[in-house]
Amino acid sequence: GAPQPRQGFSTTGLIIAGLLVGFGTSMGNGCTSGHGVCGLGRFSVRSLAAVLVFMATAMLTTFLLRHVWGLS
Repeated sequence: GAPQPRQGFSTTGLIIAGLLVGFGTSMGNGCTSGHGVCGLGRFSVRSLAAVLVFMATAMLTTFLLRHVWGLS
């Protein structure tokens, strides 16, 4: 069957996550897709730095959530 969205997220958590994404987009002068696709395609050093920070943060967050705090 078709993939189903995950359930059980708190409304407060989703709102906080959305605000953090908006804050990060503002701070990084663009979204992850913009830096990853357009910025890297133009060989922008600033976009390369942004993508490396995005990826490192995602890997660290996943590690902490799954392996340190045991969440899935």
